Amino acid sequence: MTDEDQELVALIDNELDEERKTRLLARLAEDPALRARYEALRDAGAPIGAAFDTLLAQAPVTRLSAALPPETAVRPGPGRFTGTAFRQLAAAFVLGLLTAGVAGWLAFGRPGSDDDDWRAAVVDYMKLYTNDTFAFISPDRQAGAFELSAVAKKVGADLTPESVALPGLDFKVAFNLAYDDKPLGEIAYVDSTGAPVLFCVTANGEADEPLRSEKRDEFSLASWSRNGRSYLVIGRLPEERVAEFAQTLVTRF
Repeated sequence: MTDEDQELVALIDNELDEERKTRLLARLAEDPALRARYEALRDAGAPIGAAFDTLLAQAPVTRLSAALPPETAVRPGPGRFTGTAFRQLAAAFVLGLLTAGVAGWLAFGRPGSDDDDWRAAVVDYMKLYTNDTFAFISPDRQAGAFELSAVAKKVGADLTPESVALPGLDFKVAFNLAYDDKPLGEIAYVDSTGAPVLFCVTANGEADEPLRSEKRDEFSLASWSRNGRSYLVIGRLPEERVAEFAQTLVTRF
């Protein structure tokens, strides 16, 4: 990871002081290549962070640790475990599982699935999220606005801190994904208990559809389509509460 990448990750993790953050955001606004690198790091980090806790909980840590030769053991230095170090460890851990062929189920549209409904893919992905997933993300308004702008450019929706604000929910992060080769933006919030709630937007060209609510597994969903884009609000919350969040957003999108 280059020094520039480390600075971009520090921006993603909200670890820069105000002067460095303002300077870097100005560069991002003027440099498309740097902005693309930021988005790549942002998009790669989000699914890694989401999956890490689940994968770590399932890993045979004791046996894996015992199998490591002493000369390859990692010896952490003093001081706190920084966001950059955590992301590097998470990336290495997930990469190891992928090369072992045991994490194929993490991707959208799992191989062998007959269900091509993008909402079902989001439900599968949402199962990875816990109350700890976004607990350590503390975005400021400037960084949040930049993330929303990056997602807006992909999906073609007017995403701003004001347009995505929801009563009773704290905005955490926004990033770009894809489903069936179509851009899919994910905006993550938490409620007062820390429970994750997602607002997803995909530019899939679907015909207009009115708001509808449903339950899938332990999740409540509310979705609608308008002007070639489909929208979804999902969370482990009562169906009526998710529908209320969606109704607020329907008036804006």
